[in-house]
Amino acid sequence: MIGHAILDEAMEQELITVVIPVYNVSRWLGECLESIQRQTWKNLEILAVNDGSTDESRDIALGYAAQDPRITVLDKANGGLSDARNFGIAHAHGSFICFIDGDDTIAPEFCETLYEAIRDSDIAACDMEYVYEDGRREFSSGGSFEKTSVEQMPSLIRINNSACNKLYRTALFDQIQFPKGKLYEDLATVPIQIFRSRFVNKVNEPMYFYRQRSGSIQHHVDERVFDIYDAVDRIDSYVKSHGGSKGVQDEVHRMYLIYGLDIVTLKIKDMDEKEKRPDFLKKNMERLRQSCPDYKADPFYKEAPFKKKLIYWLLGKGMYSTVLRIYDR
Repeated sequence: MIGHAILDEAMEQELITVVIPVYNVSRWLGECLESIQRQTWKNLEILAVNDGSTDESRDIALGYAAQDPRITVLDKANGGLSDARNFGIAHAHGSFICFIDGDDTIAPEFCETLYEAIRDSDIAACDMEYVYEDGRREFSSGGSFEKTSVEQMPSLIRINNSACNKLYRTALFDQIQFPKGKLYEDLATVPIQIFRSRFVNKVNEPMYFYRQRSGSIQHHVDERVFDIYDAVDRIDSYVKSHGGSKGVQDEVHRMYLIYGLDIVTLKIKDMDEKEKRPDFLKKNMERLRQSCPDYKADPFYKEAPFKKKLIYWLLGKGMYSTVLRIYDR
């Protein structure tokens, strides 16, 4: 049980809601919750959203809730990560909100440091570390910038799009939430919230620790890989319909190449089912042309290094087997 002194201190602080989607993470959930309990910012509403777990995750969360009145366990039928986050948003009472995946952890100063950074902004971001099963840790930048906006710095809309390394004003989610049933839910949502923000601020320190699990959804490739185009389409439509400048629109346009032409191609070439790769590459180019028919006009394409540009040219010509031979060599 947290002590009366901590409760008294918390009463003097603004409330921050921490939303934790919980689905079959019993092995790591205790470590996640304890990292949140250790926050130097004490006035927390901790919402553990049990998304229909079939393991012991719910019981573990209830055990922590019995010892810490800041923790509430919310039960819902399984609907996926986006649905669990949106459920938490609907039950949030804090003026500020963050999202921590149930198998990840945060530094003790995560909430306090990001709160200090967000006071005259709408979003505050920090750097991350990827934590691998073999104990390796790898730095991941949350973006290189100081307090700014997309109008001042159009490329801001393309910064690290993880939902989890950020603190937000909860009001941002009154209109825009995470798309249910889609992969790349962060990409579909975070750039829009950045676009809507008056200012975004940055803390140059890794305070979110993102566990990399073999078997995690991002390590598998199936037809849902093409959800990435739906995500960028969503950003593109929102920015255009809400008066985004040409500079911002150009940065969104570039996302089709960065995520579609480049990242999806790299995911496909690493597929375990190698016989499916040519068909997936063909489908990827069809989706790219559908969403971004003038992709070759973008500087990202024109200024690519020689090998990349050769691969892009071969993809455009439908020479998928040649592309794969280059990658496999």
